[in-house]
Amino acid sequence: MEANTDPSAEVGRIQHPEYIAEWRELPDQIVLKRETTRLIETVLTQLADKHRVVFVLRDVEGMSVRETANAMRIIEVNVKVRLLRARLQLREQLTRSFDGAAMRVQRASLLRRPNRTRALSAYAGFSAFNAP
Repeated sequence: MEANTDPSAEVGRIQHPEYIAEWRELPDQIVLKRETTRLIETVLTQLADKHRVVFVLRDVEGMSVRETANAMRIIEVNVKVRLLRARLQLREQLTRSFDGAAMRVQRASLLRRPNRTRALSAYAGFSAFNAP
Protein backbone atom coordinates (compact mmCIF):
# COMPACT_ATOMS: atom_id res chain seq x y z
CA MET A 1 0.00 0.00 0.00
CA GLU A 2 2.90 2.33 0.65
CA ALA A 3 4.13 1.86 -2.92
CA ASN A 4 0.90 3.38 -4.24
CA THR A 5 1.16 6.47 -2.03
CA ASP A 6 4.89 7.00 -2.40
CA PRO A 7 5.31 10.23 -4.46
CA SER A 8 8.86 9.35 -5.51
CA ALA A 9 7.59 6.33 -7.48
CA GLU A 10 5.58 8.55 -9.84
CA VAL A 11 8.04 11.45 -10.27
CA GLY A 12 8.15 12.66 -13.87
CA ARG A 13 5.49 10.25 -14.97
CA ILE A 14 1.92 11.37 -15.60
CA GLN A 15 -0.64 8.67 -16.11
CA HIS A 16 -2.97 9.17 -19.05
CA PRO A 17 -6.21 7.36 -19.72
CA GLU A 18 -6.15 4.84 -22.50
CA TYR A 19 -9.56 5.82 -23.89
CA ILE A 20 -11.19 9.22 -23.87
CA ALA A 21 -14.83 9.75 -24.67
CA GLU A 22 -15.87 12.57 -27.00
CA TRP A 23 -17.52 15.14 -24.72
CA ARG A 24 -18.16 17.92 -27.22
CA GLU A 25 -21.50 16.41 -28.15
CA LEU A 26 -24.33 15.52 -25.86
CA PRO A 27 -25.56 11.91 -25.90
CA ASP A 28 -28.86 12.91 -27.53
CA GLN A 29 -26.93 14.63 -30.34
CA ILE A 30 -24.88 11.49 -30.89
CA VAL A 31 -28.06 9.38 -31.09
CA LEU A 32 -29.63 11.88 -33.49
CA LYS A 33 -26.56 11.71 -35.75
CA ARG A 34 -26.74 7.91 -35.80
CA GLU A 35 -30.44 7.96 -36.63
CA THR A 36 -29.82 10.52 -39.39
CA THR A 37 -27.04 8.38 -40.83
CA ARG A 38 -29.34 5.34 -40.88
CA LEU A 39 -32.07 7.39 -42.52
CA ILE A 40 -29.71 8.66 -45.23
CA GLU A 41 -28.51 5.12 -45.90
CA THR A 42 -32.12 3.95 -46.20
CA VAL A 43 -33.03 6.77 -48.57
CA LEU A 44 -29.91 6.09 -50.65
CA THR A 45 -31.04 2.51 -51.22
CA GLN A 46 -34.29 3.86 -52.71
CA LEU A 47 -32.46 5.83 -55.43
CA ALA A 48 -32.00 4.37 -58.88
CA ASP A 49 -28.56 2.77 -59.25
CA LYS A 50 -27.35 5.36 -61.76
CA HIS A 51 -28.22 8.20 -59.37
CA ARG A 52 -26.91 6.47 -56.24
CA VAL A 53 -23.55 5.65 -57.81
CA VAL A 54 -23.01 9.22 -58.99
CA PHE A 55 -24.01 10.60 -55.58
CA VAL A 56 -21.64 8.28 -53.74
CA LEU A 57 -18.72 8.90 -56.09
CA ARG A 58 -19.13 12.69 -56.05
CA ASP A 59 -20.43 13.56 -52.59
CA VAL A 60 -19.14 10.70 -50.47
CA GLU A 61 -15.90 9.71 -52.17
CA GLY A 62 -15.13 13.26 -53.33
CA MET A 63 -14.35 12.44 -56.94
CA SER A 64 -14.43 15.21 -59.53
CA VAL A 65 -17.02 15.35 -62.29
CA ARG A 66 -14.41 14.20 -64.81
CA GLU A 67 -13.25 11.29 -62.61
CA THR A 68 -16.84 10.22 -62.03
CA ALA A 69 -17.62 10.40 -65.74
CA ASN A 70 -14.55 8.29 -66.56
CA ALA A 71 -15.37 5.73 -63.87
CA MET A 72 -18.95 5.36 -65.09
CA ARG A 73 -18.09 5.73 -68.78
CA ILE A 74 -20.60 8.54 -69.30
CA ILE A 75 -20.20 12.16 -70.34
CA GLU A 76 -19.68 14.88 -67.72
CA VAL A 77 -23.05 16.50 -68.42
CA ASN A 78 -24.77 13.23 -67.48
CA VAL A 79 -22.84 13.15 -64.20
CA LYS A 80 -24.13 16.62 -63.36
CA VAL A 81 -27.72 15.78 -64.30
CA ARG A 82 -27.72 12.51 -62.36
CA LEU A 83 -26.16 14.19 -59.33
CA LEU A 84 -28.78 16.93 -59.38
CA ARG A 85 -31.58 14.39 -59.61
CA ALA A 86 -30.08 12.29 -56.80
CA ARG A 87 -29.73 15.32 -54.53
CA LEU A 88 -33.29 16.46 -55.25
CA GLN A 89 -34.71 13.02 -54.52
CA LEU A 90 -32.66 12.73 -51.33
CA ARG A 91 -33.76 16.18 -50.25
CA GLU A 92 -37.42 15.39 -50.80
CA GLN A 93 -37.29 12.08 -48.95
CA LEU A 94 -35.30 13.51 -46.04
CA THR A 95 -37.63 16.51 -45.81
CA ARG A 96 -40.60 14.18 -45.58
CA SER A 97 -38.88 12.17 -42.87
CA PHE A 98 -37.73 15.11 -40.77
CA ASP A 99 -40.71 17.39 -41.11
CA GLY A 100 -44.06 15.83 -41.87
CA ALA A 101 -45.58 19.29 -42.21
CA ALA A 102 -43.20 20.33 -45.00
CA MET A 103 -44.63 22.66 -47.57
CA ARG A 104 -45.71 20.91 -50.75
CA VAL A 105 -44.31 22.50 -53.88
CA GLN A 106 -46.93 23.58 -56.38
CA ARG A 107 -45.60 22.33 -59.70
CA ALA A 108 -47.90 24.54 -61.77
CA SER A 109 -46.49 27.70 -60.20
CA LEU A 110 -42.97 26.53 -60.89
CA LEU A 111 -43.66 25.81 -64.54
CA ARG A 112 -45.67 28.95 -65.28
CA ARG A 113 -43.78 31.60 -67.20
CA PRO A 114 -43.97 35.10 -65.79
CA ASN A 115 -46.76 37.15 -67.28
CA ARG A 116 -45.35 40.17 -69.09
CA THR A 117 -48.31 42.35 -68.09
CA ARG A 118 -47.91 41.38 -64.43
CA ALA A 119 -44.18 42.06 -64.58
CA LEU A 120 -44.70 45.48 -66.18
CA SER A 121 -47.36 46.50 -63.66
CA ALA A 122 -45.12 45.40 -60.81
CA TYR A 123 -42.27 47.43 -62.27
CA ALA A 124 -44.57 50.46 -62.70
CA GLY A 125 -45.67 50.15 -59.09
CA PHE A 126 -42.10 49.87 -57.91
CA SER A 127 -40.95 52.89 -59.91
CA ALA A 128 -43.96 54.93 -58.69
CA PHE A 129 -43.09 53.99 -55.13
CA ASN A 130 -39.51 55.15 -55.56
CA ALA A 131 -40.35 58.35 -57.47
CA PRO A 132 -38.96 61.55 -55.93
